[in-house]
Amino acid sequence: MLFYQINSLNNQINYKMRIPEAGSRYTLYLSGIVLMLFFCFADARTVSANSGGDSIFRFMQLTGNARTAALGGSHVALANPDAALFMTNPAYLSPDSHSNISLTWLNHISDINMGVAAGAYHVESLGTFGVGLRFINYGDIRRADESGTDLGNFSANDLAFSLGFSREVMPNLRAGITGNAIYAGYDDFNSTAISFDAGLYYFWEELNMYVGGAITNIGFQVSTFDGRDESLPLNIRLGMSRRLEYVPLRINLTFHSLNQWEMETFRDEGESPSFTSNLFRHITVGGELLLSDNFHIRVGYDHLTNEELKVSTRLDTAGFGIGLGLNIRGFVFDFSRSSFSDLGGVTRIGIQTYL
Repeated sequence: MLFYQINSLNNQINYKMRIPEAGSRYTLYLSGIVLMLFFCFADARTVSANSGGDSIFRFMQLTGNARTAALGGSHVALANPDAALFMTNPAYLSPDSHSNISLTWLNHISDINMGVAAGAYHVESLGTFGVGLRFINYGDIRRADESGTDLGNFSANDLAFSLGFSREVMPNLRAGITGNAIYAGYDDFNSTAISFDAGLYYFWEELNMYVGGAITNIGFQVSTFDGRDESLPLNIRLGMSRRLEYVPLRINLTFHSLNQWEMETFRDEGESPSFTSNLFRHITVGGELLLSDNFHIRVGYDHLTNEELKVSTRLDTAGFGIGLGLNIRGFVFDFSRSSFSDLGGVTRIGIQTYL
């Protein structure tokens, strides 16, 4: 009997110490990479120089998705995300994303156009992969010398190619990472860069709530415009999304730019904003009214955008977004309209389906 017990104990120890299977190894590697990136950039003092208005490739911060734009901005804990949202939080990729194709067109201010295309594919033994493309065309821009003499027009474009991967690392917890190849060309000047995003996404079953976090644009320039290295627009976000129990309403809340506490605008006139003002400038909030499985109404608000663009002499809608989602025979259409005060509004149109 004693020999049997000792042998049984040895078997248990050997079982627990055995080499993980391939899927488990991938899970460990992915978890380690994501956690390393989070911890390395958790100290705001370390990364504050990489954020704010001095960075380049700022188009990487634009909300290219119609649904999130209607909810006020780039949320990192949305329920039922489409494939394109892995460019906001890589951990959004899941088996539910398999064969999802998403396209968005953005008609920006001053004839600036932006397009976003993405798709996802799930491999059962590995995880979920995503591929995405973002581009901006700034149209024809007038060229002039110091005296104002017209020298004709030139073109300007931004482009980013993204490849993402996500996997469940614990029950209800996903981790993901994305690599981005970035290009910007303005007339005869151009620059390229490589960046990485990392994210976590968790479903809290007891509360019917999603929680997410992401670090985006960790990277460096490969080639510069004029020989001077410039930083990328790093952004750390944390958020949650919860559907109310007795009302068909889902609330979305995201804290953005957590790597930079002071969010100054020109209205501060060089003075540090108050604690309360800083806090609210980090918040994006949105709500989805779920009238049915096929029809959603959305509204959102970003306080920083309002502070930067509002007209002080009147009640201003800058920073507000509205939109709706329609599911028609397997195709989901998303529409949004975001206000930029006197600068005008921005319309986004998105469509997604499963192949």
